[in-house]
Amino acid sequence: MKAKKVFKKIVRVFLIILAILLLLWLLVFINSKIRFKRDKTFLEEKGYCDLVTAGEYSVNVLSFGNENGKHRIIAMAGYGLPDSCITMRRMTAALESDNQVIFIDRAGYGISDDTAQDMTVENIVEGYRTALKNAGIKAPYVLMPHSIGGVYATYWESKYPDEIEAVAIIDGTELEAISSDEQDNDEAALYYRLVKCGIGSTGDMLLKHFLPPKEWLNDDEQKAEYAMTLMTYDSRAVLSESEQESRNINTAWEAILTNDIPKIYISTAYFTAEDIEADDILTDEMIDELMSDRKELKAELPKTEEERRQMALEDYLEIGRDYKERVLLPYLEKLGNCELVSLPGDHLIYEQKPDECGQIIRNFIDGLDQ
Repeated sequence: MKAKKVFKKIVRVFLIILAILLLLWLLVFINSKIRFKRDKTFLEEKGYCDLVTAGEYSVNVLSFGNENGKHRIIAMAGYGLPDSCITMRRMTAALESDNQVIFIDRAGYGISDDTAQDMTVENIVEGYRTALKNAGIKAPYVLMPHSIGGVYATYWESKYPDEIEAVAIIDGTELEAISSDEQDNDEAALYYRLVKCGIGSTGDMLLKHFLPPKEWLNDDEQKAEYAMTLMTYDSRAVLSESEQESRNINTAWEAILTNDIPKIYISTAYFTAEDIEADDILTDEMIDELMSDRKELKAELPKTEEERRQMALEDYLEIGRDYKERVLLPYLEKLGNCELVSLPGDHLIYEQKPDECGQIIRNFIDGLDQ
């Protein structure tokens, strides 16, 4: 009898906990829907919403600058970044007086519709092309991708070269052949699921911890950035894009047809000691990590602090040289007619050095007319 009573109590406690969890989930779900409706209204009022059909779903297509300008520049965001139409504008200020700059989102980004389609490079590029056509924005285009956007731009300009006037890649994902047994993105997908779960359940409070306010944004811009980010982390499409990353890189690499379309690749890597010292990036933590790697390889270890720093600098430069020679240059050579431009700094270089980055792209685009 006692055993039955204990069992009943355990079942009762389990059911109570389950009911509480279901209630919490319901509250989060309702809050998410209310928040989405509120944020969508705000974005519409502030001019951050212009949905255009891309086939089975609609995406946000925002146009800035000179509609009758010389070139149509298509900004293509990096992975999970729905706010480039806000955060990239300081950089594109150098371009907008003479050109039209179009920020086009992918499915699941910001206010764009989610989709059950797999986010393959083929589907993504077709979504871009269809949305631009339906928005009345005619080719040829100057593609301006950042990060993973470089994968999609590479596929696009190889598959449909007649549509592309030029390409300016901002610290793009470097392409190389990936064997089938290496095409596994479980870690990235798991990370995204955890972030999605955390942000989706706690909303603005946790988001502001991960994404601190940017002092150069005004209040409306900052609010819009948070709204777009929260919307993005509710989407299936962005998770699918993460799961497809290795496959998309390999597909784009194999699709490359070397051509004469003018291209630049802006690299944020540090290739010279002068740049490393100028930006003071060789921190104590980085030196410790480099020395730890050297110790594991049973290589020579420094005896003084000065030797330790110098050896770390040389090791860091060697890593940069290896990356440049083994991955970056073969990719650019396969693209054809692609100039490597060095602008050392953060991956979000358009935020860190907007004037310098904008001027590099401005000079490149101006050169197209000569």
